[in-house]
Amino acid sequence: MLNNKFLLSVFILFLSLQVKSQDFEVAPVKINFKVDPEDSQTKVLSVKNHSNFRTSFMITFADFVIDKYGNKQAIERNSSKTSCTEWITPEKTFFDINPNEQVLIKITMQPPVDDYSTRWALMYVQTVHEKTSFDVDQGFGAGVRVSGRISVEVYRDPVVNLKPKLKIKDLREVSSIDTLNRYFIADVINQGKNIAKCKVTFIASNLGTAEEFEFEPIYFESFPGFQREVKFKLPNTLPAGKYSFVALLDYGKDITIEGTRLNKPLIILPKKDENENSDNKK
Repeated sequence: MLNNKFLLSVFILFLSLQVKSQDFEVAPVKINFKVDPEDSQTKVLSVKNHSNFRTSFMITFADFVIDKYGNKQAIERNSSKTSCTEWITPEKTFFDINPNEQVLIKITMQPPVDDYSTRWALMYVQTVHEKTSFDVDQGFGAGVRVSGRISVEVYRDPVVNLKPKLKIKDLREVSSIDTLNRYFIADVINQGKNIAKCKVTFIASNLGTAEEFEFEPIYFESFPGFQREVKFKLPNTLPAGKYSFVALLDYGKDITIEGTRLNKPLIILPKKDENENSDNKK
């Protein structure tokens, strides 16, 4: 299973590198549908052929999941509970484009009854070539051979605005091979049904002086049903002292900010040069 995941990752990376050298472009590369159950909505996808040859194209679909670091991993079509591949209908799945011309493809989304959840999928636009007799002789079989492809992210949200529900927990310090810096992680869990735009801010409060140090916030999207690790590198400019250390999650207007606290004081020791200066003064 691990080997299969590794090969899939390498395959996706290879394709993403190849896309840059292909003589076609797709726009947009992200389509957002806002449509309620049993209604339908149609968007337009543009595919342009920059090559000097008439080229055949094909549209296919896949799903993707999000790991705890926020990376998107492609998986087989209709294999995820958040899939919407069966709700998407392209105007055509095979088409040809003449040199330096473009084709506009209508893409329609129609969710089933009573499903108000946010869904997502990948739509691939890829060039195809008819297999030669050499390909068949080499055991690849008859049909078409896929060349480069470009992925389009497809999202569906209901028209009804669902209130997001997230929590942040377990702020902790983690070890790292980087011995010169200190790192902390907090977990953000999306318990709602929609994608949320998040901002996590880390704050250190000096327990002796009450002085607060608020650091640059971290922005990201949180997907329903998934957990995200938010990693923070503590700046080495924080003065020596004992601190209370918290992470605050802001994920929308009129929503209470969530927080989590380090379960012990954050101790910042004096730097070596500070100790030397103190000894010199003595």
